[in-house]
Amino acid sequence: MRRISWRKILLAGLASVGMANVASAQGPFPFTKAWYAERANDPPGARQIDSHGKLWPPYPRPVGPKQTKLHTYHYAHYWPYPQTCEDEAYTRNIFDLQSANGWLSATTLHDYHFNAENQQLTDGGRSHLLWVAQSVPPQFRTVYVAQGSSGEAAQMRVTNSEQFYRDMGIVNPPQVLARADIFVGRPAVEVERIRQLEMLSIPRPRLFFIGSATLGASPGGGVAGGAGGPVGGAGATSTTSGSGMGR
Repeated sequence: MRRISWRKILLAGLASVGMANVASAQGPFPFTKAWYAERANDPPGARQIDSHGKLWPPYPRPVGPKQTKLHTYHYAHYWPYPQTCEDEAYTRNIFDLQSANGWLSATTLHDYHFNAENQQLTDGGRSHLLWVAQSVPPQFRTVYVAQGSSGEAAQMRVTNSEQFYRDMGIVNPPQVLARADIFVGRPAVEVERIRQLEMLSIPRPRLFFIGSATLGASPGGGVAGGAGGPVGGAGATSTTSGSGMGR
């Protein structure tokens, strides 16, 4: 009886599985390039199964077919790539969003940058427009104005801001847009008042002479004082007649 090679048995089994899959239209032939490409995004790790009315394991895990052996080896060999690249990209995206929101707030002209009666720019508003046009990075160089109490006020603010750039001769002026804005901060008048109260609360400076008028008369007749003080102490000249230098 001829011995059947294990390779022939394996190939026959793979062929039968492949033919069954092809016949049932479940995908490409197993272990072909197309089949590996289709399975390339299978998640790693154990799979969760439903057995005897329970989920095994009871915590969330991927479901479906397991990774192929070659894909499992690739995942283990190159760990933590590409997962770290995806995490870094996600983190950088969050930082970019925070930076963009910060610049949006910084380039916004709030209600106090305009006169409440005619929506003309104040000195602070004009300075802020110049700062945006001259100092803000180009990718964030867009001016936003608070809409105010009505759409008419918002349009007047946009028009006045654009007219200011034309009057100043700014080449390629930033785009001016209106946006809903709720100012979260303190008015300049309130900040100035707080600073004034802080300055008024500072105590007056007082100078002390350590040891002055506390040690009694010096041997030479002078009044004892601190070292180097105005009277008495080491090196001080006595004020009593007939006395020599104080010790």
